[in-house]
Amino acid sequence: MTTESERGAAGDRLRGEATQVLDEVVELISGIAAAQIHQRQLTATVSVEGERITVVADASGAVDRIEFADDIDELSYGQLARSTLRAAQQAAEQVRARADELLAPLRSLHARLPKLSDLVDWLPPQDELPSPPRASLTPPDERGPRPDPVPGLDPETVELIELQQQRALLYAVGAAQGGRVTVAVNADGVMIDLRLSGNVGDLDYDELAEVIVECSRVAVAAVARKVAALYGTGRDDRPHYEGPAAMVAELNLFRDQLR
Repeated sequence: MTTESERGAAGDRLRGEATQVLDEVVELISGIAAAQIHQRQLTATVSVEGERITVVADASGAVDRIEFADDIDELSYGQLARSTLRAAQQAAEQVRARADELLAPLRSLHARLPKLSDLVDWLPPQDELPSPPRASLTPPDERGPRPDPVPGLDPETVELIELQQQRALLYAVGAAQGGRVTVAVNADGVMIDLRLSGNVGDLDYDELAEVIVECSRVAVAAVARKVAALYGTGRDDRPHYEGPAAMVAELNLFRDQLR
């Protein structure tokens, strides 16, 4: 039979293990919150075509500013559109890489924490799940069929993967000047298509740059609504995340109760 002292020792050990896990969770959440503050300040600037085109991406990877040099008229509108798109995607990738660098120190801590599959019965181990696909950079009218579902998974996991695949293919379009300028962005807000009709010549290049940025912002707002609708975040009856500060406070209180 288990003695009273053995039960007490086992309880102390469990409380110690729980406290250690909570300490690591608090450290991880605090680290993520700090990284998010720095991440929101990130930008990236890319120049192409001999610095005739300069694109600045904000922390999300969306286009924040476009500048055309004085000799931009040496390019056709088709070249201008293709090169602006290329610069926008390169700037977005630079921002993404810098954000990954901010989170790198937290990955080892995250690896020590319990996996979701340890806490949620129906979730398979993470290494058995395919990695979530990145938001597609392929223009909407150039995309192939959606990939087939992964065989052998339970319905809940299949539903999760399908949601991830749907998000990867989401896009939205912003247009201005009577449709003479159109911009498409993916679910991350990254520009994936830019089209200029042949009659944009009555705009000077500074005006054209501003119109492209404005179209991008309209598209980013539209795709954000689509992502929210996909995951149902507009429903009032869903749990509300109060932010890292509130969560850390609750975890600290729970940890203190264990001690």
